[in-house]
Amino acid sequence: MSPESSDLSQPIPASTPAPRAGIPWLWLVLAAAAGLLLLRSLWPTHTGAGKKLASLSLEPLTFSGERVALDDLKGKVVVLNFWGPWCPPCRMELPHIAELASHYAGDGRCRVLAVSCGGREPDPVSSLPKLKKQTNELLSAMDIKLAVYADPEARTRRAVNDAVSFGGYPTTLLLDPHGVIQKVWTGYAPGDEEEMARLVASLLEGAGT
Repeated sequence: MSPESSDLSQPIPASTPAPRAGIPWLWLVLAAAAGLLLLRSLWPTHTGAGKKLASLSLEPLTFSGERVALDDLKGKVVVLNFWGPWCPPCRMELPHIAELASHYAGDGRCRVLAVSCGGREPDPVSSLPKLKKQTNELLSAMDIKLAVYADPEARTRRAVNDAVSFGGYPTTLLLDPHGVIQKVWTGYAPGDEEEMARLVASLLEGAGT
């Protein structure tokens, strides 16, 4: 599912009307959960197991730092998350990505790379200032501290698409220390973050480092 074909590409309203009296909050929660699961079922499912990315090239977007290339990730477990500030499921998942990044911030064996994307078209270099502004505003509004990268001209997304196909936002890949894709999550459903954390821990343990 692509953002141009879905209402999910529309920003979350600043405020939403209060539910009508008489509707139990439990039913609202259950309905929201059911809606998320339905949306998740519309995204394609990939395993991606056994494949490698041909290339990776990311630039710092919200902080001063170094570019990241595929060679920089050798020997590391990598969580590569593509998201956009315009994308409601991405906003729901983002705090969990930030928590995972914070957990492994001091661990050189693991990298969590959050990549903010414009969505509809490859992000030209000229659009990066606007994307940076939108991304920083969202991080500030959600009180999230997270180093975010950009993927100019969608170079890395094209490599992902060649390997496993890029099905929509958010898309998250898990790479083992040999650069082999072990898992791909397309979209977001509650519980994905637990699976990510479990698989990262398992890969690190299996690496024996």
